[in-house]
Amino acid sequence: MTEVSSPRRCRLLLIEDETAYAERLRRNLETEGFEVEIAASGAEALGQLRGRFFDLVVTDIKMPDLSGIDVLRAIRSAESEGLDPDLPVVVLTSVNTVETAVEAMKLGAADYITKEAEKREVLVRLRRVLEQSRLLNENRLLRAQLETHEAFPELIGQSQALRRIKEEIHNLAASEATILISGETGVGKELVARALHRASPRANGPFLDVNCAALPDENFFQSEVFGHERGAFTGAVAQRKGRFELAAGGTLFFDEIGELSRESQSKILRAIEQLEITRLGGTRPIRIDCRIVCATNKDLQAEARAGRFREDLYYRVNVIPIHVLPLRQRVEDVAPLAACFLGQFASRHRRAPRRLSAEATAMLEAYAWPGNVRELRNVAERLALCAGSEEVGAEDLRRCGLGEPPLGASEVWLPEQGVDLEEVEKRYILAALQRAHWSQKEAAKLLNISVDRMNARVKKFGLRHPSWRTNR
Repeated sequence: MTEVSSPRRCRLLLIEDETAYAERLRRNLETEGFEVEIAASGAEALGQLRGRFFDLVVTDIKMPDLSGIDVLRAIRSAESEGLDPDLPVVVLTSVNTVETAVEAMKLGAADYITKEAEKREVLVRLRRVLEQSRLLNENRLLRAQLETHEAFPELIGQSQALRRIKEEIHNLAASEATILISGETGVGKELVARALHRASPRANGPFLDVNCAALPDENFFQSEVFGHERGAFTGAVAQRKGRFELAAGGTLFFDEIGELSRESQSKILRAIEQLEITRLGGTRPIRIDCRIVCATNKDLQAEARAGRFREDLYYRVNVIPIHVLPLRQRVEDVAPLAACFLGQFASRHRRAPRRLSAEATAMLEAYAWPGNVRELRNVAERLALCAGSEEVGAEDLRRCGLGEPPLGASEVWLPEQGVDLEEVEKRYILAALQRAHWSQKEAAKLLNISVDRMNARVKKFGLRHPSWRTNR
């Protein structure tokens, strides 16, 4: 972690009614270059904040008069005179009050630290918050733009659910809290993660993603995420940095984190808790500086109860949850998304601009969209290429497989150019496996075939998944 460079010492206000702990923390911080003032109560702290300048506030949550939550609310309130609403606040908590600390994060706290934390962890976290505050102050214009929903052009739609997500992004962007984005496959979880990154003080840093469902084995996972030293394994002819190092100053996105093996989960947990990694084949610990955002299409709490996902990792990544509803529950977003995709693909494929008829719009909004936004995007591309005129009508949608097929409900519609039957079969196999959370037995039931036949198709198409390793 790079220390904050400044021509003066950082001024920190410590709000803590436990005298012995406050003095001990003050000594530890002053030996590291901080200038620390102590307030024994929330009321005293607000008085000091109105009369003097501070770079950072560190506050206990439980105090006899005003709590740390009350102080945080006062700082963040637009109606509080003499207080800087952008002042970074870190809350102190004991292990059994972590839920209250999470509430503080939702109200705008930059981070929380347990009172049992070691000196090194406290210093790393405080310096990281100060650095993020510095970057945030350098981007006041960006912050002003975030006051409007148009700051998230990648999140298209007008539903109440989407507006809520934009509000959450706005409130959480400046925080370093680990975020878990949940939702069905294809709802746009990665878009939410990218919007969080672009709205944050880390926007100028990299956004790197790790597709946890696509890492074939443990060595490949470790090499990809943690990096490796030369000679760490056969073929490791040179040193390689992993995603944790490459994402320095930015955001690291773990997509479908629920697909990781237990061994991989433990390594990720250690990295997040200790803020350091070791390359495969290496011995030297390396400090990391990236924000962690995760996504899953599973119920991770249920997975943890079933023993398939580490409970300690679940609580570590689920500090702030964001849930993205399926498209069928956001009907107001269908037409804007379809119009946007039609425009993009018409331009990309050099076709005339397309527009939706009223009947076509109604059909799109009535469809259940099992594949969510990803399926709508694919349909829009086919329409941009194949629609008979500039106005997309109901018949165009039927030719794309929506609504009743043109030859009658008892017949199968076949595109004029034909299809690759094996590709169709592979797509249905994959769709069934995803729907069944990669259980071959349950996927076989969805397709009304035997488990042996499903296993044969898996081998035929060379399909692999990390969760299957335990069954081999």
